[in-house]
Amino acid sequence: MRSESTTFLMKFMTILLAILLCTAFVFVIYSQDANKPKDDIRMEILQDNSGNMTLSDVKVSDQFVALPGNYSKVGYSPVRLWFKIKLNRYNADEIIYLTINNPLFEDATIYLPTSNDYVTKHFGYSYKGNPDEIGYVYPAFKIPPHFDYNQYIYMTSKSVYGQNFIVQVVNDDLFRKTSMINVWAGGILFGVMVALLFYNLIMGIAIKNKTFIKYCFFVFATLLWNAATTGLLNITGFKYAYWLAEYSTVIGILMSLAIVIFMRAIFQTPTRFPKIDFCLKLLIVYFPINILVFLFVSRELGGFGAGASSVVYVLYFIIMFTGIRNKSIRSPQLITAWLLFIVSIILFDLMVFGLLPQSYIMIYYIFFISCVSATAFALSLAEIINDLNEEKQRNRLLFENSEIQSKQFELAFIRAQMDPHFVHNTLNVIEGVIAENKEKAGNLVNDLSHYLRNIFDYSNSERYISIHEEMEAVKFYVRIEQARFPDKIFVHYDIDPSIELKVPRMVIQPLVENAIKHGIRKRKMAGTVTVRVKELEQGYYIAVEDDGVGIGDTDKNKLLEYSPNKGIGLASIHARLKAEYGTQLQIVSEKGKGTSVRFEVPIKEQP
Repeated sequence: MRSESTTFLMKFMTILLAILLCTAFVFVIYSQDANKPKDDIRMEILQDNSGNMTLSDVKVSDQFVALPGNYSKVGYSPVRLWFKIKLNRYNADEIIYLTINNPLFEDATIYLPTSNDYVTKHFGYSYKGNPDEIGYVYPAFKIPPHFDYNQYIYMTSKSVYGQNFIVQVVNDDLFRKTSMINVWAGGILFGVMVALLFYNLIMGIAIKNKTFIKYCFFVFATLLWNAATTGLLNITGFKYAYWLAEYSTVIGILMSLAIVIFMRAIFQTPTRFPKIDFCLKLLIVYFPINILVFLFVSRELGGFGAGASSVVYVLYFIIMFTGIRNKSIRSPQLITAWLLFIVSIILFDLMVFGLLPQSYIMIYYIFFISCVSATAFALSLAEIINDLNEEKQRNRLLFENSEIQSKQFELAFIRAQMDPHFVHNTLNVIEGVIAENKEKAGNLVNDLSHYLRNIFDYSNSERYISIHEEMEAVKFYVRIEQARFPDKIFVHYDIDPSIELKVPRMVIQPLVENAIKHGIRKRKMAGTVTVRVKELEQGYYIAVEDDGVGIGDTDKNKLLEYSPNKGIGLASIHARLKAEYGTQLQIVSEKGKGTSVRFEVPIKEQP
């Protein structure tokens, strides 16, 4: 049999291998796509250090440096960049589109040469939704029919995420097919995220679990982030798609804040990782301040401050690494979400820092990873809820078992409260009766035997017995008391023999005992105790009444208060009835006229 550590290691390696193989497969496709049109397009790059160069200056400059193909991998650049693009193949009989694969350009201008001059096209979110580009995922332009393919296309751009893009020239058929693929791929991925959002939101509200609500905040922020970075909303014609791109830095900070809040909940950092939790609390304060700085003080300063998001990923790594090492985190879903999260961060940072050019394949892959990671988190939450439910079930069983044991101990305690004088006096009575009436003495011995067996039979600890069994115990006690005090005690039973009722063991007999001991025996003349059991519309009515000395109002109020010196007492029975049925004893008494102690048993509470 494999050890738990070996099984966990195999699961971990399987997950890691699956992610690596999937990533490697995507990179193969990505490399083929990036290098496919290398022979069709040639690109060069120029740094405008002065920032004042015009198209005329650029056209005559000899400072251009050739790029390896149809892509640029330049990261964020503080200086203005110019690109020179040459189409080596061009078919004027086809409808041709020029696509620039980067949906996060702030400001870019492209100059298309014609037979007479240059046609200027603008794109980027700085144009507030009125660019010259065609509604597409990333910037795309229809090349005019009078395009002069023998000349260079020039482009200048600005983006805080780097000048990373792939330039492609596609015909109308391929352009439409790619558009359809984008719609389907984007729709499926967005649909998954929206479904996760609403499902877990409803689940969180239904079970009143804050972790689910925090997870929804995380999914919502991730959804916004992917909407901004993929440019998928551009193809839908969404009016404010440019807004998401313009404030993508704010959305990124918001997503980091959501991750921090969700991490604290799912990993229970306040109790399990207190030092890391302190850092997370600081970030929860820092990120909203960072957003305000970006919006109202300086975008450059706010964007620079957004670099603190990297601290979140470091803390996330520490939590998972520590949890896996000390075996406190063993969930395959959590590990899957963590590894995918790391892969997405690495790929995105490689593009931002210019080590990878932008590609729709890589953008979609990062979006796909986000969806799978969010799904893994959702499965992890479901696993946590299942564990909590199982723990709740175990606790419920433990509670029920402890409650049964408590009732058994309580019953044993009640049995142990029997007055030893009662046994002593009864034996004395039997001794006196033997010489006069052996048959009566035998009956008394039999009654005492049954009474003692009912009191001390610890093997019979059922919580409920029938009303008739309880009344048999009462009769054993009554006959003994009547033998001890001849012609002093009379008991009347007003009980319908057809009543099917179960009551807690020894809940009526102590009431009769109290009525005889404290009501009848204290009066000078004989007295009567009446036991009534009646069926009502909503339950059963049980009462023990006597015409004894009665109880004063002051003493009556103290009878239901528990005291260790009271023996069985009415307080103990009162507490048992309250725990069993939610009902309670009612005492009606008048000094010198008698006492009635009664309670009701609801039908719905019958075992």
